[in-house]
Parts: sequence; structure tokens; C-alpha cells
Amino acid sequence: MLNPGRLVAQENLLTEVWGLEHVRDSGYLRLYIRQLRKKLEPDPSTPRYLLTEAGMGYRFKANGNQRHGS
Repeated sequence: MLNPGRLVAQENLLTEVWGLEHVRDSGYLRLYIRQLRKKLEPDPSTPRYLLTEAGMGYRFKANGNQRHGS
């Protein structure tokens, strides 16, 4: 949320939340993102705010616009 519109790498999120020993535990992150989507998204199966960049990380879009770079 501190970097709206910017891609945040999975490794950065894992390190910040769970520490260096969990940098490869992407299952933790996927579960956490799923729970956040249930709370924040109108339709969690079609996210508008917490977007996944496959193999890279996540992007928070404050306005819910799915286009990247806007």
C-alpha cells in the first residue's frame, strides 16, 4: 500500500513480513494475498486492487483500474 501502482517483488514482501528465512516461501504470501482480497475486493476472484504480476510480485491499484502504468 506504500507503493501504489508500483510492482513490489514477492521476495521483498516475504522478507519484510516474515524475514529472510522465508524469502522462498511464496505459499505464505499467496495465502495472505488471498485473505486480503476477500476483505478488500468486491469480487476476490477478479481482483481490481491487489493485482498479481505472475512470477514477479504484486501491484496495488488504489483506483481499481486494472491497466498497468496508469
